[in-house]
Amino acid sequence: MATENKKQLKDNKFGLTGTKKKIGINYWRFEFNAVEEYSGAEQMFFIELEMINPWLSPNEILLGFKPRVKITSDDLQYALAGTQSAQSFDTESIIQPSYCSIRVGKLGETASQLCSYFPVKEMSFYTKPFEVVYGECSFSEDALKGCVEISTEEKNAHPEYLCDCGSARWDLKYETQTEFLDGYNNNGNRWFPSGLKTTFTGKITFDGVDYLVDSRKSAGYIDRYWGRDFPDTWFHISSSNLTSVITGRTLFNSSFAVKGIFDERVSFLGKFDELELEFLADSSKRTYNIVWDCSQMPQSEDPESNLLHWSLSIDNKNWVVDIDVFCRIKELFNRNIELPEGGRKVMNLLQGATGTGEFKLYRKNGTVIEQIEHAQLTKVICEFGHTEEGEF
Repeated sequence: MATENKKQLKDNKFGLTGTKKKIGINYWRFEFNAVEEYSGAEQMFFIELEMINPWLSPNEILLGFKPRVKITSDDLQYALAGTQSAQSFDTESIIQPSYCSIRVGKLGETASQLCSYFPVKEMSFYTKPFEVVYGECSFSEDALKGCVEISTEEKNAHPEYLCDCGSARWDLKYETQTEFLDGYNNNGNRWFPSGLKTTFTGKITFDGVDYLVDSRKSAGYIDRYWGRDFPDTWFHISSSNLTSVITGRTLFNSSFAVKGIFDERVSFLGKFDELELEFLADSSKRTYNIVWDCSQMPQSEDPESNLLHWSLSIDNKNWVVDIDVFCRIKELFNRNIELPEGGRKVMNLLQGATGTGEFKLYRKNGTVIEQIEHAQLTKVICEFGHTEEGEF
């Protein structure tokens, strides 16, 4: 359930130097809304810190998608001599990845991301106060600061970076308004929305364009995940932008997140004024029923209007939750996240932050069902993905 900052801070630290140092993933992400300084246009950004099998190769970056010639000096001599042996050796070695990465990107129709890779030995960890530092980039208990730059030449020379070219610089403060330390915890895999509702302030410059981040409009979200691998199917929706259809008022103290797929289920966590609800995928299957789906809506005559639909229905003996979210396909960012198991496997992810839809909450009282809230949703973070064999 929602917790005080001291406990949240302790849990955020865990995993960065946890037990799965050589085989596993540690993933920390921040998402927030910003406003272009001159035009006033809104833009959603993400900043991620990831560690993937970091201590497998602590001093050297190992990118699984980097082409590597697998020949010895003897093989090379045979090749130069034109002997038969030169035709039999393997020309490429596929390895298990090991690195840390900082990713910064923007979502929407003009989505792109920039990535910086480095070995774990070049990262510094501090506990009092908590901070993770690499070069000019730092992640602390209340601030984010850093820069990433990828030139066109660098991008073209390194397709294994799985990113775009450009530059970004950010200097942000954040404050958690609603946090949960429960979400999913089973078999060493754990997810929780540490900043289910978070306010950000500061500035981010992306490809030379300045964006201002205002706490009142930031729509911030933070979550953490660590484990041996990501779930085979990635299903996520979250929002802190709810407006009551019943009263017409903005629900400033309401937010929720849905994440899965864990053990063929998803977890739901939400706070609605003083009411807190948790449906956790690692709990007994008898505690709640759930139906979820992500599918494409029938194609429109206007391709620009084609939609992806996230739906969710959860109920137990006390509550019923129904959620429907829609996002235009053209506003979803398709990107690949490399998986710890190697073999060039990736999480192929569709990711957006312009979802709209409805949230409905009912209370059960015997055979009577009472509607507690019906809200319109905007700026919904909506994501769906599958693990698959990666390709350049």
